Amino acid sequence: MNTENKLSQRKSKNLHKSPLVLAIFRLIFRYVGAVLPGLTGRWAYHLWFLTHRLPTPKREQGWIASAKSEVLDINGLKVMTHYWTSENNAPDAALIMLVHGWTGRGSQMGALAEPLLKAGFRVLSFDNHSHGQTPGKASTIFKQSEVQRGLAEKFGAIYTVIAHSFGGMVTAYSLSHGMETKRVVCLSPPSRFDFLLERFSRTLHLPKQIQCYMVKRFNKDYGEDLAERVSATTTAQQLGHIPLLIIHDENDNDVPISESELLHQAWPNSQLKRTKELGHRSILYNEKVIEDIVGFLTQ
Repeated sequence: MNTENKLSQRKSKNLHKSPLVLAIFRLIFRYVGAVLPGLTGRWAYHLWFLTHRLPTPKREQGWIASAKSEVLDINGLKVMTHYWTSENNAPDAALIMLVHGWTGRGSQMGALAEPLLKAGFRVLSFDNHSHGQTPGKASTIFKQSEVQRGLAEKFGAIYTVIAHSFGGMVTAYSLSHGMETKRVVCLSPPSRFDFLLERFSRTLHLPKQIQCYMVKRFNKDYGEDLAERVSATTTAQQLGHIPLLIIHDENDNDVPISESELLHQAWPNSQLKRTKELGHRSILYNEKVIEDIVGFLTQ
């Protein structure tokens, strides 16, 4: 690995920890980027793919304490999984797959486990590629979809996928590439590649020259139809037979509710529920939200 990549990885981790570091990044991209768009463009492109891991809060440790946590081999990758079942549930009870978002981890979704068990389901959560305790330092929607589809194949029929944030885009991509499920729940999902690029550029204050460089690199590396292929607003059009519940908070500062509105418009058999004052992450363990999810799965 070259020095530029190592520097990018270290700074990517710090980017999410320090407002001062973020401010320095913005200054570099603003002033150096205008003079050396190629160099700073390559740096920004590397940062796009890099992931970082945050400490697991005590509440999440409690949620997964009752799970069977083990590392499974999925296409050569050692994936950390958490599996919940109950002696009161049948061995072949319907399985719910929980999918976290970018920079998330499987334990983040753990508040859903007990209510789902009580409703008669089995539950599977996991750390996706380069997240949590699953190896890797950089990732893509393609790699994360590969892991999700590999787990679905290993565990058999998936009754419902409940996905948070970027996990929603991953799930839509997986479903459009052969994975099957009876229902889907998306919490706070982005729906467009263009939105992700806009947010990334806005966060780092990337000048137009760097944004143009990144688009050219994406087109070169993944094809000019990349945005269309991975955007849930596009993949949703062939998934209309699957019932979808979207829940999004009106005060979400990470992903605006307009993204869910676009997904709702694109996915024929979908419904959108709005919440208030929950933001992007508290929605994962809000009692009313969980009640709505269980109701959607058991209706």
